[in-house]
Amino acid sequence: MKTALIVIDFQERLARHISGIDEVLKNSVKLVKACKILEVPMILTEQIKLGATVKEIREIIDVKPIEKSSFSCAGCPEFNRMLEKINPRRCVLIGIEAHICVLQTALDLRDRGYEIHVAVDCTGSRRELDKQIAIQRMIMKNVTPTTSETVIYEILKTAQHEKFKQILEIVKE
Repeated sequence: MKTALIVIDFQERLARHISGIDEVLKNSVKLVKACKILEVPMILTEQIKLGATVKEIREIIDVKPIEKSSFSCAGCPEFNRMLEKINPRRCVLIGIEAHICVLQTALDLRDRGYEIHVAVDCTGSRRELDKQIAIQRMIMKNVTPTTSETVIYEILKTAQHEKFKQILEIVKE
């Protein structure tokens, strides 16, 4: 199944205020690195007025960020063009904030017929309650909660995958 990784608004001005940001970034970096090795197409977004993408993500991702003003990525024409070009069946979302941009993107893309998975260990909000409520809302709307490691192993499918050893090194980090 063709998958796209959507990396939403990991920006410097916001990241430092996110509950548990160190763990969120650690898991996100692993997922981005694995997706890069597995040649999973990625889209990176930046919300206007929040600065550049954090160094941890910026240094490992090979795509140019798409600047957006809408909270939902689906409200951005450039994002929509990129998503159409990739033409995935499944979208895996990671980013901040869970209860704003991640939630709105998940619901909008789900309404468009995409299979949506949100790696909850790669998402965050300033307040943990906001994140938890967002996850509950997404589940109620048939968005699948998952984790970074689950996504990686679902893409791999087998320990016989030619890139399994490379991926294993990332997972162990």
